[in-house]
Amino acid sequence: MSKELKGFFENLVPLEPAVWADMEKIIQKKSLKRKEYFLREGDVCKRLGFIVKGYVRVFYTVNGEETTKDFNFENSFCGSYASFSLQQPSLFNSVAMEDTILYTLGREDLFRLFDKHPALQKVGRLSIEQMFIRKELREASFLLHTAQQRHDELISFFPDITSRVPLKHLASYLGIRPETLSRIRSV
Repeated sequence: MSKELKGFFENLVPLEPAVWADMEKIIQKKSLKRKEYFLREGDVCKRLGFIVKGYVRVFYTVNGEETTKDFNFENSFCGSYASFSLQQPSLFNSVAMEDTILYTLGREDLFRLFDKHPALQKVGRLSIEQMFIRKELREASFLLHTAQQRHDELISFFPDITSRVPLKHLASYLGIRPETLSRIRSV
């Protein structure tokens, strides 16, 4: 198991060696090539992933157009939690934008770990809280801030994003056209 994964968990909750031993038995390492899908719209999310290298772009397809919902970078989870939890088809796609390495965990295995190791329930709760807070702040940003402010917030949170993410995907994520993003970036 990677030091990144252990570090992420240990920053949230210190875990006993028995927890790590049980996790190592069921966590699977997975590699995705650039443009390979982790999850496709319409499929049920069977596994959640923790990214240690690379990133995935999360997007909806509406009337044949891709709209970027999010980016999941190193030290974050990927997959559809709603699909994973409810075992219903995912409403979005997750595709690797770089060669990506992640560790995955299946639903039943995760729930067994939660039952056996209460400390992991706290890790799960804290992880979901972080995701919820990020989503709430993103929603507020769309309602309260200009495109320029959304761009500046994104850059302050992910300073190297412009060197990794294509302009058209950044624009889609910010809810603007690529031409508008070019103007914002030239100021």
